[in-house]
Amino acid sequence: MPQFFRKDSAEYWSRYPQHLADMAKIMEGSKLTPATLHVLGEPSDETAPAALIFTMPPHSTIPRHSHLCERFEVILEGSLKVDDLVLGPGDVMIARKGEAYGPHTAGPEGCRTLEIFSTLAGAHHLMYETPEGPLSVDFGSFASLEASQAAGPKG
Repeated sequence: MPQFFRKDSAEYWSRYPQHLADMAKIMEGSKLTPATLHVLGEPSDETAPAALIFTMPPHSTIPRHSHLCERFEVILEGSLKVDDLVLGPGDVMIARKGEAYGPHTAGPEGCRTLEIFSTLAGAHHLMYETPEGPLSVDFGSFASLEASQAAGPKG
C-alpha cells in the first residue's frame, strides 16, 4: 500500500530510519533543517535508494565533498551556488560515485534541495577534501561521526 507524507505534518520534518535517528540531530546541529530522509524500500536497508530533503540557511556553505554512491539533486526553493554556477528551482545536478563537487553556498534567500541517492549508506557517508587528504565522515549517528572524525587525516 502506498504511503503518503504531508509536508505540513509534525512528523514530516523529523522522519529518519530508526537506525539513523541521530542524523536528525546532526542535521539540526549543522543548521541544515528542516530536513527529512525517506528510504525507497526497507528503512534499515543501507543498499536501498534514499531521498533527502533539507534546507540551508541564507549564505551557508557545505564544503567540497563526494558520496559513496550515485547522486541526483534538484533545487526546490531558493538558490545554490555550486562551483561557479548558480542553480535555482528546477535545476538539477548529478554526481557519480566518488565525484567531488562544491562547495555549495546557499543564496540570500537560503535553499531547499532534494537529493536522491542510489544507496541509503551514500546519503549519510561523505568524503571531504581537506588539505591533509580525504576525510571519510559518517553522519548516520553521533558514534559513527565521532569515530570517522577521529580516524581522519592528522595535520
